[in-house]
Amino acid sequence: MVDEPEVQADGEAPPKKKSKLLFFIILSLCVLLLGGGGFFAYVKFIAPPPNPAVNATAGDPAPPADTVGEILALEPFVVNLADPKGKRYLKVQIKLEVETAEALARTEKAAPKLRDLVIIMLTSLTFEEVMTPEGKIRIRDELLERFNQVMRPDRVKNIYFTEFVVQ
Repeated sequence: MVDEPEVQADGEAPPKKKSKLLFFIILSLCVLLLGGGGFFAYVKFIAPPPNPAVNATAGDPAPPADTVGEILALEPFVVNLADPKGKRYLKVQIKLEVETAEALARTEKAAPKLRDLVIIMLTSLTFEEVMTPEGKIRIRDELLERFNQVMRPDRVKNIYFTEFVVQ
């Protein structure tokens, strides 16, 4: 038996089934074009510009942008949290990073003001706010903003929690 095309009622052969190969080729090309366009848009508009490794005017290598500044360790803080039962404590050790040695000296003089800011802020927090990673990041950001308001014209570059215990 030879495969003969079936004849329809009106005497014409049925249309040939198109291969799905063409469909997958077109689909693959569309995915590649969209991916390439997305990569181009990210590189051109979203990604941060690269740091120049060489200073164009002097020809000398530029100093690294992420150098560690001077570090000041504040005394540990032990505070009550704003807990309805009043039985939650938070112990925090904070270290501040400033840009220069002169800024470090001025920061040491302002340490009582900074300690007051920390105590006021931490005692207003609840257990739930300090236990999540997002809460700790929010605490760090808020303290950094408050410290920079007090330390003008100097700037606190970063805050490090070297100890964070809730009991």
